[in-house]
Amino acid sequence: MAEFKIRRAEAADVNGIAQVMELARRTMENGEWFAADDGLWIENHIERQGFTMVAEVKKEQGAGEIAGFFIIAFPDTGEENLGRELHLTDSQLSLVAHMDSVCVRPRYRGNHLQGRLLEAAERELLGLPQQYFLCTVHPDNHASLNTMLGHGYVIVATREKYHGRLRHILYKKKEVCISSRPNVLVSACLLGAHCRYNEKGVVEDKVFAWMEKANLIPVCPEILGGLPTPREPAERVGERVVTVNGRDVTRQYQKGARETLALARLYGCRCGILKERSPSCGSGMIYDGSHTGTLTKGDGVTAELLKANGILVLGESAVSQMEDLCRQGKNEEMENKNKIQDFVDDGQNL
Repeated sequence: MAEFKIRRAEAADVNGIAQVMELARRTMENGEWFAADDGLWIENHIERQGFTMVAEVKKEQGAGEIAGFFIIAFPDTGEENLGRELHLTDSQLSLVAHMDSVCVRPRYRGNHLQGRLLEAAERELLGLPQQYFLCTVHPDNHASLNTMLGHGYVIVATREKYHGRLRHILYKKKEVCISSRPNVLVSACLLGAHCRYNEKGVVEDKVFAWMEKANLIPVCPEILGGLPTPREPAERVGERVVTVNGRDVTRQYQKGARETLALARLYGCRCGILKERSPSCGSGMIYDGSHTGTLTKGDGVTAELLKANGILVLGESAVSQMEDLCRQGKNEEMENKNKIQDFVDDGQNL
């Protein structure tokens, strides 16, 4: 097996990095995953607008060629700054680092270089003022996505970027210890996603603040169940869910509940912060089905299923109760899963 030296790139490495980038572009499984850049862009992100880490094959085993690289970009405060997804102030936007691009030569894949380069880049960032680490990953690029999730990054949005290419946007706060962070389900509308029946969502500050203590896994059971946004408002009546116009949408709500439970099991979630009073997410009190704003005791369809499977469900006004869960540390099942994922390294573009 080849041995590698992980180091900070120099100007002399521009051509070698460009070769790896072009090779990645030509051999990429899906062309939508990768947006190649030119030599001037690479040079700027070695000396001026960021830095680059390279994995160099030790000379006695490969003439010192570059096996892979990871480019870190320091964006300005304009619209392209991914920190805008976090509603950062202008002064905070100046402290953003984009974990921009990573590539590994095909013959060196399987050496965990993507994760090793990421870890080396984060060590470099510890000595720099940047505080907010963000990146983009195509939803189907499972290798890169697993690497970032396994290193403590969380998905905060999914947007069209780079001329219409779909990307997850992931975030990690500087010096956050992944081993002490549990995975927690959260209603996506509480993080600002416009997925409520009226096509609205609101960033709940108390929920958003928990990003620094927990990996928040956004879900919308209604959308997972196949319902559109916007949609007719619905309320639960016994075992049924009925819209204001009398349409029975129970089947969609039940499907969304099952899909949400599947995600909770996949990520090892022991707790969920779900939208209060919702016919899917409400816990303890929900609207009574009369569509008059009257509350009654009960749970939404998803909250009920999660509780039946041992998952604690909290409303957004009760997030302080999560403190005990955070002290217990990360769920062991997810920790083992991340260890396995670290071995997956296709070296694709983030």
